[in-house]
Amino acid sequence: MNDFEYGRQLLAALVPLALTVIVHGLGMDVVRRNFERFGKPLLRKSHNAAARTVFMISVVGIMVLTHFAGIVVWAIAFLSLDIVPGVEQAVFYSMQYYTTLGANVHKLPEGWQGFGGFEAMTGMLMFGWSTAVLALVGQKMHSIDD
Repeated sequence: MNDFEYGRQLLAALVPLALTVIVHGLGMDVVRRNFERFGKPLLRKSHNAAARTVFMISVVGIMVLTHFAGIVVWAIAFLSLDIVPGVEQAVFYSMQYYTTLGANVHKLPEGWQGFGGFEAMTGMLMFGWSTAVLALVGQKMHSIDD
């Protein structure tokens, strides 16, 4: 594979990368708004650990749905670039690469073998972003100082 092919793949990856960042930003904004609306009231001493746990489960659920939306963005890219032949395969490949489990995926077609790597890089960054938000929310929900 020559440099031009990687350059083409990088350029093609910029659109799903940008859309993934937008989708993820929207998802993290939903987490923030839910924290403002539901999480902050739970910080009062009168609320028990079970209510805080249920809230944290809802935060993780929002994050999982947000990551799945990112996977769908990349699956659409796989389809629109004719890298894979069908929806099921596109979602499967995308989920494998986004979560960096790509070692189990069959090889992508010649000229597109690096595309999954760009999705994996994006997925790792989005998981890092989610982890930072989850740690912050968890710290606020379980702070012994409050």
